[in-house]
Amino acid sequence: MFPSDRRAVQLIEEALLLSVALVALSLLVGGIESVLKEAATYTASIWNSISSSLNNIFSTAFHW
Repeated sequence: MFPSDRRAVQLIEEALLLSVALVALSLLVGGIESVLKEAATYTASIWNSISSSLNNIFSTAFHW
């Protein structure tokens, strides 16, 4: 093999590694986004439950 062939092979290998790294990064970001969406939904659900409970408690204690 000639030195230019080795450089070409090395560039191809680095391009393949870069593409694998980008795919892995996109999967990681997608997973994090999914977890954050679930956490937001859960937090909103808890907040709505607390608000509803407080509303029921105070609406029965104070008849507006």
